[in-house]
Amino acid sequence: MKVDFHCHTKKVKSGESDGRNVSADLFFEKINDADIKIAAITNHNLFDYDQYLSLKEKVGNVCQVWPGVELDLASEGTKKFHLIVVANPDNAIDFAIAVEKLFENKNIETDCVEINEVCSRLNCYDVIYICHFHKKPSISEEEFKHLVDIVGDSSRVFGEPQDMRSLGVFTNHNYNMLIGSDVKDWSEYETCTFADLRLPISNFSQLCLLAKRDRTVVNTLLSYKNTYDVIAKPYRDIEIELKIYEEINIIFGQKGTGKSEILNSIYEDMIEKGINCIKYCGSARDDDFKKLLKTNDMNNSVLKIGIDDCSSEFRYIKNWVDINPTNIKKYFDWFKTKDNVMNKSRMKITEAGRINDTDSGNYKDSTNDYSKCQSAINSISNINIGEYLLHDEHEILNNLLIKLEKQINVKIKKEFSEIYKVKLANFSIDKIKDIADKNSNTVSKPSTTGFFEFANNRLSLRKSVEKIVSFIEHEPHFEKESIGDIEGKGEIFIQNRYRMLGANSRASEFKKNITQLKKISKLLVQIFDNACTNNLTTNIKEFNDLCSEDSISSLEYFIGLSKIVVLEDNSEYIPSNGERGILLLQKVLSSDADAYFLDEPELGMGNSYIDTNIRPKIVDLAKKHKTVIVATHNANIAVRTLPYLSIFRTHFCGEYKTYLGNPFNDLLVNIKDENEVLGWTEESIHTLEGGRAAFYERKDIYESGNNRSKFNN
Repeated sequence: MKVDFHCHTKKVKSGESDGRNVSADLFFEKINDADIKIAAITNHNLFDYDQYLSLKEKVGNVCQVWPGVELDLASEGTKKFHLIVVANPDNAIDFAIAVEKLFENKNIETDCVEINEVCSRLNCYDVIYICHFHKKPSISEEEFKHLVDIVGDSSRVFGEPQDMRSLGVFTNHNYNMLIGSDVKDWSEYETCTFADLRLPISNFSQLCLLAKRDRTVVNTLLSYKNTYDVIAKPYRDIEIELKIYEEINIIFGQKGTGKSEILNSIYEDMIEKGINCIKYCGSARDDDFKKLLKTNDMNNSVLKIGIDDCSSEFRYIKNWVDINPTNIKKYFDWFKTKDNVMNKSRMKITEAGRINDTDSGNYKDSTNDYSKCQSAINSISNINIGEYLLHDEHEILNNLLIKLEKQINVKIKKEFSEIYKVKLANFSIDKIKDIADKNSNTVSKPSTTGFFEFANNRLSLRKSVEKIVSFIEHEPHFEKESIGDIEGKGEIFIQNRYRMLGANSRASEFKKNITQLKKISKLLVQIFDNACTNNLTTNIKEFNDLCSEDSISSLEYFIGLSKIVVLEDNSEYIPSNGERGILLLQKVLSSDADAYFLDEPELGMGNSYIDTNIRPKIVDLAKKHKTVIVATHNANIAVRTLPYLSIFRTHFCGEYKTYLGNPFNDLLVNIKDENEVLGWTEESIHTLEGGRAAFYERKDIYESGNNRSKFNN
């Protein structure tokens, strides 16, 4: 829930930008674009009640508008600082009058008011105070403590830090913090920084009770979120009933207390409930990354490479038999007997030769075209074309496909007729000669020398082999999918490689023995080269034996499948162990699921990377109403995400304990004894940060040039 408690709506001082002046229409447009749900009007030393009403009326139910003011304060002997005061909207009129009296007889451009006077005049109107906190012009630590003492309720006093990083550090350690836009130009309002409340509030009173960490209010606000009833098992025989929020849920505690087991048992329980879950385990990142590179989901279909599988060519080679030319003895026998019977010599057909069959290759190609056409039509039939084409377009496509099928069929029949017309004529010639020979005890002239059939048979074999060999040399096909990015390397991809057997092929790419495949490939080349030699039949036998041995019947077995990691320029990249974890975690967090389980995601990653890259993604998932469950030792994850549920595990003197709580009421309650309560903040600091010293060390680093003096405990 985005809120803005530092929102200027008009130029008050001469040094301010005219961009702070905003019309009601522009205010509505920008508030809506930025998705702000509460905006407090905090102009310098002035609260314009009429403008407040105008803006409030304009935004209606889109956004609540609260009354406020940003005051220039100074105490005797101290420097000037800014203090924002935001009042309960129910007291807007009285608040306006009180602010006006503060600057009665004062110059709002140059004069300051004193902190005691501010509190005495405004406290009664149900207000909260937000002072510049390590942000110029900043309140001193002494004045900050003084302000808390005067107000009498520390939950009503907030700090406004310089940036979001500082806010996170202070908030983690029990300081009430709010950050606002401090807008200087309304044309760029949506680019400002806003506070994002983890628990959505509906009114001013709820904000105050939330700041006070009121347990009843926190539980009420938490109850608005969806939950899952699950069984957690830190150990096999121990069951814990939990309500997991459709939000961020954190499991933390001492080592060896079953945190990972709790996460895994919840994962299994939610899987059984039919919830779409995805999991990342930091300690298993190497094995999981290797699984990512397995090719189980790849299909070695020739369609990927854009070639024919050549299964018909493999069958042709398997069934190929050499045709011998006509034996010369048959010509001698014919010549010796040709004059034995004069009646036969008058039958000229007995000396006729065969008609050459030259169209069988065309018929074979047409048949292949018809098969491909049928396959394509069947594939198109499985598509709901009506979703993509208009009715008339659908009809045209269907008619064209039917026409294509018919035209190929007509061509096949025509070529079939031509082929079998020749075959029938040759059959008739041979049959008549056989009959004449039997009845005359003679030998007819051979119908053919057999050389054409012999040569054509070998050339047809060579053509089939050439097709297979040319496809084995076909260009590879690549597909790549982004899996994340690495600083300094850019976007990282997994590249799916589909490539035919070649010099760079690896055994792992193939389902069949690569040595056998190479032998077969080599034999195909030899068959092609030996098509006109006596070695051909030997090569054919070796080829068939190898294919039968490994049941190889098409080119699909020659397609190598592999996955490699590549950079954007397609150069191969081998990520380090830590980078593998980064990429896997990014992939998991960008996947579409209902629940995300992260087991020690910080392993192998720098704290800065976790805070600037992973934490925001976890928070974004929660905003999308996803369930996130994290077992972690990392403070940026366990604390800065402000989880709806924290599961804290301890072990002392052989006794294991489980506490449930959250940062909003700062409590962790023993599930077996409600009277045993721990502080969420204290346990987080102790368990996750290594004590307060670590916090102060981080605070100094984050303050980047501001006053770095430390707070007292």
